[in-house]
Amino acid sequence: MNFSEVFKLSSLLCKFSPDGKYLASCVQYRLVVRDVNTLQILQLYTCLDQIQHIEWSADSLFILCAMYKRGLVQVWSLEQPEWHCKIDEGSAGLVASCWSPDGRHILNTTEFHLRITVWSLCTKSVSYIKYPKACLQGITFTRDGRYMALAERRDCKDYVSIFVCSDWQLLRHFDTDTQDLTGIEWAPNGCVLAVWDTCLEYKILLYSLDGRLLSAYSAYEWSLGIKSVAWSPSSQFLAVGSYDGKVRILNHVTWKMITEFGHPATINNPKIVVYKEAEKSPQLGLGCLSFPPPRAGAGPLPSSESKFSLQTLKPVTDRANPKIGIGMLAFSPDSYFLATRNDNIPNAVWVWDIQKLRLFAVLEQLSPVRAFQWDPQQPRLAICTGGSRLYLWSPAGCMSVQVPGEGDFAVLSLCWHLSGDSMALLSKDHFCLCFLETEAAVGTACRQLGGHT
Repeated sequence: MNFSEVFKLSSLLCKFSPDGKYLASCVQYRLVVRDVNTLQILQLYTCLDQIQHIEWSADSLFILCAMYKRGLVQVWSLEQPEWHCKIDEGSAGLVASCWSPDGRHILNTTEFHLRITVWSLCTKSVSYIKYPKACLQGITFTRDGRYMALAERRDCKDYVSIFVCSDWQLLRHFDTDTQDLTGIEWAPNGCVLAVWDTCLEYKILLYSLDGRLLSAYSAYEWSLGIKSVAWSPSSQFLAVGSYDGKVRILNHVTWKMITEFGHPATINNPKIVVYKEAEKSPQLGLGCLSFPPPRAGAGPLPSSESKFSLQTLKPVTDRANPKIGIGMLAFSPDSYFLATRNDNIPNAVWVWDIQKLRLFAVLEQLSPVRAFQWDPQQPRLAICTGGSRLYLWSPAGCMSVQVPGEGDFAVLSLCWHLSGDSMALLSKDHFCLCFLETEAAVGTACRQLGGHT
């Protein structure tokens, strides 16, 4: 495993282009575009203010930079560096900006969610969409880029509108049986739209493309409800994380629950592999690895232990957004595994076998888990905890790597390259690239750390 030199960064703004050829990063008001293979600077753009959001167009030819404080969006072209576009929302303000799937329209949401303005880069035409709802996830596009679903709020009632992205014509408009809609998301196959309600009411609704209600699911009443939702890449499963510390898996045939995964603080099953990060590495042949022996390693529990208690956090329940329930969940690219984090057991990542519907492994870190993300090409999970270490899990085992550099490089976030051969590690003021070895070499290293409880 190799690491690049460290580069400057602001606001954790660092993204690979969709085609995998470029890497964009921000330093205050400058946008830096590098070649992924050489890390040489290809373009350096200067914006009018500090950049708060960046996003690549789907074809990797353009990149937008949003400056919400100024109500500005600037668009840059990689093919024609001298060309650029400036969009000024003026007194309407700006709270969100994103690309349409065709990479030729920009959707700007004004302050107070009064409207969404659709700007065309080709015709310079402008369209307006009224009543967008201010919620956690109010816009979602189908993966093929043909349709957009938008959550709306009119006359104290929730609605969903479905638009055709080619001409922004309204295809369907229907009300939803929700008290306070919180999020919407298309299934990867674009056939079903998931709509979920406020955390005060456990309700998730499934709609077809033509607006028909296919199913409604509620696990319980009179308690905090849904906290996170994720579709499997195959569209066969919908995982619903709740404030009660459980994940419920719905199937795509009947939209009924097929199982639920609890997250108890004590692991009693001796067949479950539990990897616990230690202050000092146990003697597990770490010297054979291709990187220096880490100060803190990840190793499985000794086989003599059949019961293991995870470190729990006592939540403050009299404040908003209590640290309880399933705050993070993500399916592996092959839909075989599901990774989750229970917010009141913040140091642990749970990995579930979706084929056998059982717990596969638990990883307990020394610090709370900040982020995790699956390798786009294989079931391999990267984890960071805000420290100077990177953690990798695969079915073969778990490994821990020290990020080199002067001082501690605190990894706050990470993102994979689409090839799965490298990833960007982001800290508060810097980033670096981590290049992984071949799959065979990593598998060998993982098996040296693997084991069972």
